[in-house]
Amino acid sequence: MQTKNNISGHSKAVNGVFLILITIAALLLRLFLFPLESGDYHQFLKGWFATLKENGGLAAIGMNIGDYMPPYFYILALLTYLPFPDLWCIKAVSCLADLALAFFIMRIVDLRYPGRPHGLMAYSVVLFLPSVFLNSAAWGQCDAMFTTALVACVYYLLVNRPNRAVLFFSVAFVLKLQAVFLAPFLLLLVLKKTIRLRSLAILPAVYLLSILPAALMGRNFWELLTVYVAQSQIYSSLCLALPNLYSLLNGTVSEPVSKAGVIFAGGVILMLLYALYRKSFVMNPEILVTLALLSAILTPFILPHMHERYYYAADLFSVVFAFYFPKKWYVAAILCITSACAATQFLFNPTLYPQELLAVAVLIALIATFQHLWALISRHPLPVSEPLSGPACPPREEG
Repeated sequence: MQTKNNISGHSKAVNGVFLILITIAALLLRLFLFPLESGDYHQFLKGWFATLKENGGLAAIGMNIGDYMPPYFYILALLTYLPFPDLWCIKAVSCLADLALAFFIMRIVDLRYPGRPHGLMAYSVVLFLPSVFLNSAAWGQCDAMFTTALVACVYYLLVNRPNRAVLFFSVAFVLKLQAVFLAPFLLLLVLKKTIRLRSLAILPAVYLLSILPAALMGRNFWELLTVYVAQSQIYSSLCLALPNLYSLLNGTVSEPVSKAGVIFAGGVILMLLYALYRKSFVMNPEILVTLALLSAILTPFILPHMHERYYYAADLFSVVFAFYFPKKWYVAAILCITSACAATQFLFNPTLYPQELLAVAVLIALIATFQHLWALISRHPLPVSEPLSGPACPPREEG
């Protein structure tokens, strides 16, 4: 018994040392990328930060500065009080979100492999994914923030805390509109009564709380309620460098096709939800993880006006998927390589790939994920209830 305890203690010590070292390595990697200035920094972030700083930091949160939701501007406003360059402050907070993201991925994988090193390896993989460290440390984007909340949402569903899951989805939604990529997944769980309908009241409550400080500081309330409506009308190109269905149209600008594309996406999602709702199955952890990945791939694949970063959440759920189902590693490989190519093309302008080819690869990953999901739910049907007592029908009279 003493020997077993010693081995267990030694293993924990080794894991702790590895966790510290891999975290330090990941932070050093990001630190070397901090001097890079992306187009988004010059076009948006630099001006937003300067406006907030020149107008008193938190005193300026009532100004209409940009097309993001107020919570991100609250974070930027707090950063203006630090004695560091704006670029470094912006990137540092996104890199901290990377750590939180990796932590929740680790927790999800630990549920599958308790007491084994798989969770720690998943943590490491996330921190060294190109789409993750380029997004925060080179690009200065904040996709890790809302995706951390989405991953936390799935984690709390896996541990049967649906209200907390809805709360984290709500936090993701008030950080970025792209949180809706997981909305079909949550809607199915509501239909299947895994999440109670009344729990959805958390979403508008969090939204209102998130805009309240900006409203109290003078920003127009209707404007705050319709941030995402205004945001959705900014870009006219059907495909903004994301390899998806609209890559085949090669940057076409068409309002009729745009509107038809949104309806098409809604129809496809509705059909999928109906098919899954009608199918009786046990909502186990493996199915939950697969459903989350399917939702995160499908939604940006069939919607128009998608940016090159919009498979970010799918990348992270594909890492979880690969650890849960190692034989399906190629799904994660396709998605992560696709996102890395899209990010490097935006940041460094290399001509690495034909976008249409990557769109076909993502379609293959999408089909593989759906096939895997259908096989899982077919293997886990709900048990048929036995009659409580007596025959199901009255017996026929003999005569």
